[in-house]
Amino acid sequence: QQPQHNMRFTALLLAICIVHTAQSIKCGRFTTKTVSIGANTVSVFDTQKQTKRCTVLYKLASGCSQMKLVCKRFFVPNKDDFRCRRGDKFYAKANGAKPKVFCNTRKPTADFPALSTGPLKVWYQSKPSKQYPNKGATCKVTCDQ
Repeated sequence: QQPQHNMRFTALLLAICIVHTAQSIKCGRFTTKTVSIGANTVSVFDTQKQTKRCTVLYKLASGCSQMKLVCKRFFVPNKDDFRCRRGDKFYAKANGAKPKVFCNTRKPTADFPALSTGPLKVWYQSKPSKQYPNKGATCKVTCDQ
């Protein structure tokens, strides 16, 4: 009887830890959130079809000295390939740096992630479009050190 009780308690404790360290942000039309990134935290930034502006401020928690942002699904159409001034935009602003703008094929990748040793502000701006119904981004922020 005792080992089964311990196993249930361990499973419950593990489930609570997993829920605590995985924080997904599902962007609505206008979303603003703050998320703490600890040593085992995985936060997913996910835009939807109706998202016009989504801003998330990621802060370092204890046990993490640097975080990184990497995007998998990334379709942010813009007619200005260089400066991203004519269409949708995705920004990442690391601690003490100017905001870096991403659009079209430029995105934070596993080889070239957006890194920050302090707060990391991420925001997505979009205009409604029937031409590109599947546009948006799905990115992951994790502790890097």
